Amino acid sequence: MSPLVPSPSSAAACVGLLLGCACLGSADQVSPMRGKGRVLIPLTAQEETACPSASVEGFLNSTLTTRLLPALYSVILLVGLPANALACWVLVTNFRRCSSTLFLLNLASADLLFALLLPFKISYHLLGNHWLFGDYLCRTMMAFFYGNMYSSILFLTCIGLERYISVMHPFLWKGSSQTWVKVGVCVGIWLVVGLGMTPLLLCPQTSHISSLNITTCHDVLGKDKHTFLVYYFLCLVGLGFGLPFVIMTISYSCILVQLLAKERRYGQVVHVLAVVLLVFILCFTPSNVLLFIHYMLEAKGCHNVTYIWYTVALVLSAFNNCFDPFVYFYVSRDFRSWVRDAGGCCPRELDTSSGRASEKAALPLRSKEQSQL
Repeated sequence: MSPLVPSPSSAAACVGLLLGCACLGSADQVSPMRGKGRVLIPLTAQEETACPSASVEGFLNSTLTTRLLPALYSVILLVGLPANALACWVLVTNFRRCSSTLFLLNLASADLLFALLLPFKISYHLLGNHWLFGDYLCRTMMAFFYGNMYSSILFLTCIGLERYISVMHPFLWKGSSQTWVKVGVCVGIWLVVGLGMTPLLLCPQTSHISSLNITTCHDVLGKDKHTFLVYYFLCLVGLGFGLPFVIMTISYSCILVQLLAKERRYGQVVHVLAVVLLVFILCFTPSNVLLFIHYMLEAKGCHNVTYIWYTVALVLSAFNNCFDPFVYFYVSRDFRSWVRDAGGCCPRELDTSSGRASEKAALPLRSKEQSQL
């Protein structure tokens, strides 16, 4: 019996479903969702009086967007860029020494690409939410921004499934053919995410705010523009976060229950896995839940408040790029040894038998050949 893996046809079906949902919004038939907008919506005179906290101009001029957000994104850049670059380098130079290296390397690569986009995001907020680089670069940045976030979620889910199979069904992962299965899964994820981000590349993302004399990127668009993206984001949250969230939660919960049954033998590993699951939930749940709620609400300017909360939650989601290297790599003796080997600081120390037992259940899991040494 072999582990379940997505086939090319199923991956294509998922992409078709995602793009199909997006296209439904552009249909001419009357729909309950028709007339909804996205992101920030300009307020009417009545809405300005009823809910001044939802003002578009107030949000774009606020200290939150022009000072706090760029400061937080700068912290993510300063920590995430070197940490993920080091992780990629160490994983590439020790590629054959860990059975999880392929998924971990793709995860670190997605996080690294995300960090490389942050200078554009930081400059945008520091300039008072004014985009200087043209509509096409804005489309590209938003596609990469969301694409890297959801690819990180999918690779985290793959790592969780691999941990589940390794602990609950260890004999399913024997044989070198599994490497090619993992390669296929990784390629499939990048293809699905790339195709899923196509609507963001095809639709204009900038809007000129004459009252502030600025051009926003993705933040402000009228309710009459690109209503099909409402369906797109709802499907994106469901398929890109909802389904992986359920799989991740179930797989890690089963692993924790299994390891807790072994009493103190895997106590440290249980703590590590619990932190991993907690980071996943805290980082990605608020932003995706708020994004889902925002697009489910009627297109009224007063509902801009949900998008304002979403921009704050999105920063929390971005902090996952800082947590991943430390949670998944630096808690492992293997990774610390790899860093010492790669840097030539000192020879790799031999692990004790008790250390080997705990490391086999921890992240990353060593390969069968390595564990026999």
